[in-house]
Amino acid sequence: MFCNKCGVELSEGSAFCNKCGSPQGGVLPATGAAALKAPADAPPAKEEEVWRGGYSPRAMGMGFVGAGAWFVGLWIAYFLLTGKGSWFEGKGWVIYLFGTLSPITFIYVGWLALWRRLTLHYRLTTQRLFAERGFIGRHIDELELIRVDDVATNQNIFERIFDVGTVTVKSSDITTPSLTLHGIRGPIQVKEKLRAQVQERRKRIVNLNQV
Repeated sequence: MFCNKCGVELSEGSAFCNKCGSPQGGVLPATGAAALKAPADAPPAKEEEVWRGGYSPRAMGMGFVGAGAWFVGLWIAYFLLTGKGSWFEGKGWVIYLFGTLSPITFIYVGWLALWRRLTLHYRLTTQRLFAERGFIGRHIDELELIRVDDVATNQNIFERIFDVGTVTVKSSDITTPSLTLHGIRGPIQVKEKLRAQVQERRKRIVNLNQV
């Protein structure tokens, strides 16, 4: 083809003349926003796991402390009640009674901690937060990070000692307006990790909307 102004020979499909610079009506190269829109059909970003956790037995720390106090207190009471000259002196069934009652709280707290450990599991990805409950049957709550409005952490004085706590997530999701993660070890770190993923997810959505 030839320039429509100066007549110099140009390569086929040229948009501008290499000599005089006049437009030739060819296809312009994609630039700016058009260039960004070119890969619109590219596959979405891969969802990757960021954190996985569950109920920590440390959350039952005060329960174990209370069970220990019950155990010690019961045996102190036994020795006081079965002392010389007491009504319980020489009665063999008393030791069996105290021997049965003293470990009950340990058994209950230990069983409860184990059950929660086996039935409460949590998972955070680059796109979603999952809370799974159940041992044989299973119930899974799923929350899109883009819908998260607020993340809060709650710890009482004893939970701070054992570095456990509760992370509560508020969202605009109709089916899951609130999602609570119980017995989380290192709850402050988990909260910050979740907050960072929410911000990153929102940033990606905003960038895609601007393209």
